[in-house]
Amino acid sequence: MSAEADYLLLRPEHKYPRCFATDEEIAMAKRMREFTDKEILPRRHDLEGGWHRDEELAHKTLYELYFKCHQLGLTISNLPEEYGGLGLSPVVRNMVNEELSRGDIGLATLVGKIHWIVSFMYNYVNVRKDLLEEFAPKITHTPPYIACVCISEPAGGANIEDPALELRTLNTVIARREGDYWVLNGHKIWPGPAGDPKYFDKWREKWPNIFAGHLGYWVVVTEDPARGTEAAGMVYVPYDAEGMTFSEPFKKCGFVWTDENVEIWYKDVKVPAKYRIDTKPGDGAKIIYGYVVGLGRLAGAARLTGLATAALEIALEFTKNRFIAGKAVRERSYFASILAEMYRMIDLSRQYYLSVTWQVMHPEIYGEHWSIQMLAKYSAARSFAGDTAMFVTNKAMELMGSYGYVYEMHVEKYYRDFKIVQLWLGGAQRDRMEIAQGLYGPFKWAGYEEWFMKEFAAKKDPIERTINKTMAKAAGSEKEAEKIRKELEKDLEYDVDQAKKDIWG
Repeated sequence: MSAEADYLLLRPEHKYPRCFATDEEIAMAKRMREFTDKEILPRRHDLEGGWHRDEELAHKTLYELYFKCHQLGLTISNLPEEYGGLGLSPVVRNMVNEELSRGDIGLATLVGKIHWIVSFMYNYVNVRKDLLEEFAPKITHTPPYIACVCISEPAGGANIEDPALELRTLNTVIARREGDYWVLNGHKIWPGPAGDPKYFDKWREKWPNIFAGHLGYWVVVTEDPARGTEAAGMVYVPYDAEGMTFSEPFKKCGFVWTDENVEIWYKDVKVPAKYRIDTKPGDGAKIIYGYVVGLGRLAGAARLTGLATAALEIALEFTKNRFIAGKAVRERSYFASILAEMYRMIDLSRQYYLSVTWQVMHPEIYGEHWSIQMLAKYSAARSFAGDTAMFVTNKAMELMGSYGYVYEMHVEKYYRDFKIVQLWLGGAQRDRMEIAQGLYGPFKWAGYEEWFMKEFAAKKDPIERTINKTMAKAAGSEKEAEKIRKELEKDLEYDVDQAKKDIWG
């Protein structure tokens, strides 16, 4: 129904102000909207495989639409021109996110994964020309490839995204250097699209004219969690690398087939050393905070805004054609005020994410992408957009009554889909913690020092290990040694900051 909606305030020329976007960029957004109206909106149900969740129908629809997005240049919008891309601005990147999400937020996310991996290799931290030259032919290849980023971990999930914890909870994929290779061991959860190589090969072989296959995984890793930000980084792993095993895809509320999420186990997975994206200690953390988390949240804000716009359009059309005592529902003051509030939140969400996007383009004024101040702004954009999507989809369903709950009206799909985008990369609560850090941080959470000492200091200090071993031997038992240890602790002051210097220099 939203394809029929045409309201001046919701057209690209009014949505995207000239203070953030050029006339040429707005013309691109209009083309994207037309594409969404014509190609995506009529096939929203098919992207989920229809009512009966037909897997083949869902994948064929997804890859056909993804192929058309690629033909339109949407997947390569932020790839620099010297590597065969369009070299367009971050504003256009988020226009792509918003306009496609108005049709299907899962499809927009699949396109956005390509934007994401380009940003890991082409950024203010370190431009990896060698990797861009290697991957650009596949990123620009027709038919297109898909790609995946692996972040979350079984213990604590999004804790690795908390700057206060300094990436010290990143500990389930450990990378060690062996000659000309990095070797990975560990466990990741929720990456998508991911799965057994045979699964993607099946679709590639079935539809070779529209789908080239899976490009691989960009994996957030650490060499040693005790070293925190100095040891964290990112490693590219081919989709069929030996030593990876996968769970079956999770069965989820939304994003049914558009982003299949699994668990991945790494056992002595070897990849060439050149596939370590960051090249200097500390650079990996900047990429993780600035480009994985930061720009990931900002893209999520644009997607949530597009989804909310679609729900508003459906509600506007429904209330235009539904009557109470001979008067259109939307012309009754109570319902008009709800529709107005839905628009108000959507437009504020859009203007804020556009403002932050513009600030991203001017680090000389607002700071580097990975600063806690910019991370606060990315988080504010995503959290407000998440609140907006939740409010708008809920109110659209209420305005439409039981019809809002009906499969054919599409609102229920937007209602299911928005939540995962609000949750991923830390979720709404993590967003607010990062806002606090940017506002008056940096600071450590209560209990951090105690946790740090328990988790790392005693384990990593070779002198303390020797003392403990000697004491246990001299005392005759660990119990007696513990008594001696407590007596010694009464006379000793152990400074944590000095311990860190002693251990790591």
